Amino acid sequence: MASRWIVIVFGSALLLAALAIVGIAALFLVSGSADDIRYDFVSPSGQVDLYLIETCERGGCTHQAIIEMPGLQGEPIQIRCGLDIEATEPTFGSLDVNWTSDERGVLISFAGADGTEQSISMDLDRDCNL
Repeated sequence: MASRWIVIVFGSALLLAALAIVGIAALFLVSGSADDIRYDFVSPSGQVDLYLIETCERGGCTHQAIIEMPGLQGEPIQIRCGLDIEATEPTFGSLDVNWTSDERGVLISFAGADGTEQSISMDLDRDCNL
């Protein structure tokens, strides 16, 4: 009789643990963040890295740029810049970046939501508060 109760309690504990694991996995699936698409570019000198990130969720997409460059002590620093691009679907399918000669700015060219070529200029000092 005692061994029967041990089996029932142990079995119930295993069942509850399995249900808890399934519940936690379901929460991760449901609450998962939107998919970020990241594009990496390097300046002609190799000193500045530019990461363009596009995040699309229901209702729209957001775009940001991350600039990574050597700091005063030589350690890399990252600065985030928002990009003013209105889109309800991904727009960075065809993407081209042209750096200014001093590498303090870029011209980002991409296909807009309607398929037409669009561009946005970004001055690192003005737009990113370096």
